[in-house]
Amino acid sequence: MKPSEIFYSQDSIKEKFDNGHTIYSTVSVCKKHPYVINKIPRMRVCKKDGKWYTLDNRRLWVFRKLEADGHIKDVKVNQVSKDRLPAEKFTTENGGESVEIRRAFVDIFDLDSDEDESDEDYFF
Repeated sequence: MKPSEIFYSQDSIKEKFDNGHTIYSTVSVCKKHPYVINKIPRMRVCKKDGKWYTLDNRRLWVFRKLEADGHIKDVKVNQVSKDRLPAEKFTTENGGESVEIRRAFVDIFDLDSDEDESDEDYFF
């Protein structure tokens, strides 16, 4: 599926994944080392009210950025039952069009720096 055709289920996301890497550095590493994209687990998506929503909002944010910048066209997803998306986790107020990043902090290194970043830690 194209990331742009998948919608956010939540109204906000944390800027860091559970492995400690930020969504910004993940995009940067994926641009410099495209094979890292395949190490990111598939997003889980479910159909609700005729739209595909993700259960993995940070991954969708990364994939949408990569798609917008021309680095990917689509991603493989795992379709799950909409029962996996409980009402208390479905917090989007704009139909999943966009998401707010909580406590966003952009480090200079997280942007497209000229330093050679290691891809060794990007095993999701």
